[in-house]
Amino acid sequence: MALLAGAGEVQIEAHESYVKSTWRNRCEVAGANGIIPLSIPLAGGRDHHRLYKGTQIAYTENWQHRHWTTIYSAYGSAPYYEYYKDKIEPLFHQHFDNLWEWNEAWLTLLLRLMRLDVKLVYTDSYDRTPSERTDLRHIWRPGKLPRDITLGAERWQIQDVPYIKVFRPVDTVDSGLSSLDLLMNEGPQSHDILKRMVTRTIL
Repeated sequence: MALLAGAGEVQIEAHESYVKSTWRNRCEVAGANGIIPLSIPLAGGRDHHRLYKGTQIAYTENWQHRHWTTIYSAYGSAPYYEYYKDKIEPLFHQHFDNLWEWNEAWLTLLLRLMRLDVKLVYTDSYDRTPSERTDLRHIWRPGKLPRDITLGAERWQIQDVPYIKVFRPVDTVDSGLSSLDLLMNEGPQSHDILKRMVTRTIL
């Protein structure tokens, strides 16, 4: 989200195969007893092989209710929970056929709530080595949070910017948290905090 904040235009890969062990179906929030992982169950389990857009969400368990209950327990006392809850909660009552639809709805909503002026465009086909775009598709994985990214003639340095949290000391570094944590705690200031996280250099 910090890189998106300063991008202006971002191309989203719409034709890739689903990649396991990534953030595509999971996130982390900060609760009273520490970091809480949330994951969306997928139809076919972990061993399925299909396109990202064809990766269906499983509703055999009421994960949406469990996730929203967890978000309430983590952020119900956050400064901006009451302001944003009516905009976010409907996503947990809506049926999404596949993971792509869920993530697209979330990304669009977060960009709007954080007031990030970013234009999203989508690929027409899968290009393994795009020549006219900075390719960040395979950078982000749980447990791997790059701080210094150099691709071609561009370099991004990512740093943590402390902000007030409900259950965590202000100087606690939780780089893997969902941007929902930032939104609930800082509200309109999320925009400025995200932009302060990244330094971009042309080499």
